Amino acid sequence: MSASIVYLLLLFTAMVAYDFSKWKQACLRDRLAYGALILPMLYLGILYVTEMPWPNLDELVHFFFAEPAKRIVETVKLPS
Repeated sequence: MSASIVYLLLLFTAMVAYDFSKWKQACLRDRLAYGALILPMLYLGILYVTEMPWPNLDELVHFFFAEPAKRIVETVKLPS
């Protein structure tokens, strides 16, 4: 677990160090977009470090879009 924490901290530190000067000069809208992209990364990082059986992002997407996708496929199918 400690190796995964070090690995994750190293990756996030490198990312923040690279983007910090650009982030300081960005407008509020760009900062919010950057933060919105960071949130799933933090969530997945927590899952990676703690190895908890929480829902992954693909499971969340499947939960929200599986039923509408099935309905679309059924409406487009040709009758046999």
